[in-house]
Amino acid sequence: MMQNQIITEGDGKTQELKKHGKNSKGNGLAWQNVLANPSQRLAALHKNSRLADLTICFPGHELASIKAHRLVLAMSSPVFEAMLFGPLAEGPELYLHEDPPEAFEWLLDYVYKGQTQLPTVRQAVQIYQLASKYQMEPLIKLCSDYLRASLTAANLPEMYDTAVLLEDNQLLERCIEVVNRSPKSVLTSPSFGRLSRSALSHLLQNPLHITSEVILFNALVTWGKCQPNSSSLREGIKDFLPKVRFLVMTTDEFVEHVMPAGVLTLEEMGDILMNIKLLSNVPLPPLCSSIREKRKLFVDSLLRTLTLSTIHRFPKQRRAGSSGSLSRQGIFVHNTHEQILLMNFKTNITIQLGSITCKALNPTSGCCLVAVKDADGEVIDSGTSDGHKYEVHFETPITIKANASHSVTVCMEGHWPRGELGEFKTTDGDIEVEGNIAFTEGRSGMVLLHYWSFN
Repeated sequence: MMQNQIITEGDGKTQELKKHGKNSKGNGLAWQNVLANPSQRLAALHKNSRLADLTICFPGHELASIKAHRLVLAMSSPVFEAMLFGPLAEGPELYLHEDPPEAFEWLLDYVYKGQTQLPTVRQAVQIYQLASKYQMEPLIKLCSDYLRASLTAANLPEMYDTAVLLEDNQLLERCIEVVNRSPKSVLTSPSFGRLSRSALSHLLQNPLHITSEVILFNALVTWGKCQPNSSSLREGIKDFLPKVRFLVMTTDEFVEHVMPAGVLTLEEMGDILMNIKLLSNVPLPPLCSSIREKRKLFVDSLLRTLTLSTIHRFPKQRRAGSSGSLSRQGIFVHNTHEQILLMNFKTNITIQLGSITCKALNPTSGCCLVAVKDADGEVIDSGTSDGHKYEVHFETPITIKANASHSVTVCMEGHWPRGELGEFKTTDGDIEVEGNIAFTEGRSGMVLLHYWSFN
C-alpha cells in the first residue's frame, strides 16, 4: 500500500510539472521542451554542466578543463568507448596531456553539434591527428579532403609531416605533386623547419626539379637550425648532405653559400672545390655526392597547360546580291608576313615555355615560324611547325620572366582571316597571365601555352 501511494504521489508530481511546463526543480520552462529535436538537445548539453559526468583536463594549458558526457563521447569514438566504459575506464576526470585544447574543443563541436567547417590549416592538421588517434573515420575523411584542397607550397611542410605520420596516401600524393611542381617555394617556405626528420627524408626522395643546388643546401641549413635536439648544425643535417649535388655548383656558389654556413670542415671544403674544378686524384669526402649531372627540370610529367582565349562575336556579312554566301572580304593571303598572336603577354611568376598550340598555326605551305619576343621586340627564341600541325615546340624552353612584357608572332604563308586583338586574363593555381590575343571575325582567339614552373 505504501509503495502504491508513493507511485501515485510521484505520478501526481510529474503531471503537475507537465501542466506548468517546469523542470524538476521548478525554476523555469523545462529545457527539453523548448528544443525541437534530439540534435538541438544534444547541442544544448555542449559546454554545459547539466547532466555532465566527465571533466576533461589539459594539464599545463591555459584551458584547464571542459565538462563533457561519457555517453556522447563513446557514441562518437571506439577509443573513447574503451577509455570510458571498458575494463580500464577512467574515473570522473580524464587527463589528456598531449591533445591541443583548442583542437579538442573543435572536435567536441563536431561531436555535439555536427560542426564540419574546419578552421585554419594548422588547426585542421591538429584535428586530423586527434581524429586519427580516436579512430573517428568520418572526421578523418573530412580533414583529409580539406587539407588536400587547401594545400599550397607555403603550407606543405606541415601537411607533408601529417601525410607521412598518418600514412594518408592520397594527401601524400598531393604533397608530392606540389613538391614536383614548385620545389623552390617548398624548400624556401618559412615553415620548412617544422618538418619531422622522417618527413624530410621522405621529401628528399623526390626528384626536386630545382635550378640550383644552393636552394637545397640552404633549405637543409634552415631546417637544421630549427631542430632543438641536435648537438650541432652539422650533426643535425649530416645524414641529408649526400642529397646535395655539390659538384654541380659553380665555385662562386660554393664559396658564397656553402663555406660561410660552417657545416663542412676546411679539408672537406678544399677537396670539394678541387673536384668542382675537375682536379684529378682528389678523393671526395664521404658526405659529398659524386653526381655531376644537373637535375632534370623539363620532363613531360611536370608540363602544365594554360588556355588563353577571348570571345568576340560579329554579325555575319553577306556579299551584296549574293544568295546567302558569306563575304570573303575579310580573308586575304599573307606571303610570309609576320602576324601578332600575343601582345603585352605577362605572367606574375617566371615560367619556362616549352610549346604553343593554336589552330591558327595551320599554314597551307606546310610550315610556319613562331617567335617569342621581349618588350623591346628582340627575339628571345623561335620554333618551327613542320607539316599541317597546330603546335610549335621550342628546342630549349624559353624563360618568360615575371612581370615582363612579351609578345608572340607568327610568320607563315596561307589564309589568315582579318583579325583584331582582344584582352585575356587567366590563372592556373599560383600563376596569373594577362595580355592581348589575336581573334578573327565571328571566332574566338585561343592559344594553349605548355610550360614548366619551378617557383
